[in-house]
Amino acid sequence: MKSLIENAIRQRTTEEIEVPCDVLQEMFATHTVVDDAQNSYPLDSNISTANANALYRTVMKYKPQLVVEVGMAYGISSLAILTALSDVNENGKLMSIDPGQTSHFHGVGLNNVQRAGFADNHALVEKYDYLALPELVQKETTIDFAYIDGWHTFDYVLLDFFFLDKMLDVNGVVAFNDCAMPAIHKVMGYVMTHRKYEEMDVGLKADYLSRSPVETLRRTILRISKTDRYFQKIENWEPDWNYWKSF
Repeated sequence: MKSLIENAIRQRTTEEIEVPCDVLQEMFATHTVVDDAQNSYPLDSNISTANANALYRTVMKYKPQLVVEVGMAYGISSLAILTALSDVNENGKLMSIDPGQTSHFHGVGLNNVQRAGFADNHALVEKYDYLALPELVQKETTIDFAYIDGWHTFDYVLLDFFFLDKMLDVNGVVAFNDCAMPAIHKVMGYVMTHRKYEEMDVGLKADYLSRSPVETLRRTILRISKTDRYFQKIENWEPDWNYWKSF
C-alpha cells in the first residue's frame, strides 16, 4: 500500500505543464497567484497539471467555437482552454460561470486571463449556475464544449449537466472534474444511462490516490480515477416522459 501511494505521488509531482501559456506556467512553478493589486495568494482549489494538459489537447483537437465552464477559481482551466482557442480558432470564446470570482477568489482568475492577453475571447458571468445556465438556454445558445467544475454536490453537478446538454451540439464534448467524488461519479452514471454520450480517451493516466490508504485501495480496485472524464454527445435524445434506468 505504501509503495502504491508513493508511486502515485511521484507521478503527480513529475507531471509537467504542456500548455504554452507563461501565466499558467508561472502559477504552477511558484504555487502562488496574484490579483490585480499584486496581492499574493497560495495556489489551491486548482485542477492538476495533467487535467490542464488534457483540456488544452482536447480543445486543440475539437476546435470549439463557444466553450462554457462552470467554476473558474484562479483561472487554470480558463487559461488552458483559452490558450488552445488562441492557437486553433481566433474567434473562439470562453464563458466562465463563477459567482465567487470577485468575492471568494479575489478576481484572480479574471486577472490571469487579462495578463495572458485573452480578455477579448473571454466573458465572466458572475452568477450562480442555476441562474446563469437557464438564461443561456432561453437565449437558444449553442456550445461545442463544456467543462464542469463548480459546486460538487450531486444536485448542482446534475443541474450543470442538464442545462449544458440542452445547449451542446451533437459531437460536442463535456468534461467533468474531480470524478472520484461519489456525487460526480453518480452524475456520470446518469450521463451514460439517460442521454446519448460516449466516453472519450483523452490520454489521462489513472490517478487513484486519496488521503486515506483504504480509500486509495478501494479506488484502485474499482478503477475510480480522480482524473477528469470526457464524454462526446452522439445524438440529441430525450427519453420518454416515464423513462427510468438505474444509474
